[in-house]
Amino acid sequence: MTINQLSASNPLACSKSQHAKRFSVIKTSIKALCLLSLANFSFASEPQTNPVNSQISSDTVEKTPAIASNTASWYQVPQSNTVTFKTAYGDVVIALHPALAPKHVARFKSLIDAGFYNEQAFYRVVDGFVAQAGSNDTHDASKFPPKLLKPINAEFTQPLNSNVNVVESKDMFAPNTGFLDGFPIGIDKSRKEMWGLHCPGVVAFARNSEKDTASTEFYIVIGQAPRHLDRNMSVVGRVVQGMDILQKLPRGNLDRGGVLDDLTQESKIKQAFIHTSNATPYFLQTPHHEEYKKRVNTGKTLDNPFFHDITYGPRPIDVCYYQTKTSNKAW
Repeated sequence: MTINQLSASNPLACSKSQHAKRFSVIKTSIKALCLLSLANFSFASEPQTNPVNSQISSDTVEKTPAIASNTASWYQVPQSNTVTFKTAYGDVVIALHPALAPKHVARFKSLIDAGFYNEQAFYRVVDGFVAQAGSNDTHDASKFPPKLLKPINAEFTQPLNSNVNVVESKDMFAPNTGFLDGFPIGIDKSRKEMWGLHCPGVVAFARNSEKDTASTEFYIVIGQAPRHLDRNMSVVGRVVQGMDILQKLPRGNLDRGGVLDDLTQESKIKQAFIHTSNATPYFLQTPHHEEYKKRVNTGKTLDNPFFHDITYGPRPIDVCYYQTKTSNKAW
């Protein structure tokens, strides 16, 4: 099946493209999300970081870091779960949370450690949807251990974590929505499950139509939240700095599912690395922060002089619009 044959009826299919180019005409396979689908972010200034090779085994599942309680105003992201992707336009910094998809987070970090993403590209960029990156199956498999490239079993949902905070109980796509240490999640208390939401800035692994086929490719939501993908993709984290950088990436050919016809340095990942222990840490605001409480209250009650018609208040809020903020210091 080619990109041109993909349709909305088969939105998660992967295909073989005979037209994609990586500086020369080559055959590639596309792990694609083929449905075309902005929240307020607060991003910190760029910290000074250095690459580190932490030698993480591709099968290592880390113990989930936790804040002292689920009532703190900020969650400090461990440097070992903070990664940077350097691009021609600047740095994109991502916070990972192993509790969302432990095997996928471990794989992501192992690929970064192995240098897999260095000189690869954001080869599929669809305006208002996602920026997808990796090798697009053009990598030299002989340079990496087979274990590092094999498919991973899907981790669409996880057991409900004690650090979860419910923000909305009238969501359109989930019984409840809220945050796990500042990461947006869906919550089903009756099933004791949680899952990462496809909010702007969220990072997840791409896959074929079959569920257990994710391996190396990932995508970042850069537009309106494609919540129809919730509980069907393995979410690993969220962007804490660089959404403006992602918006500058060259866009792809919509006739080919958003895959770029030609890859230039503007699409390239110059380097990817995990932060060192002495790097400036990042923080995610939690729903207990007073600023967040006020923001959500205004969203629900329209308690602001600007609003004149509050007939249907209090009203539900979309946590993908009312996301918790990020910073390189707690305030």
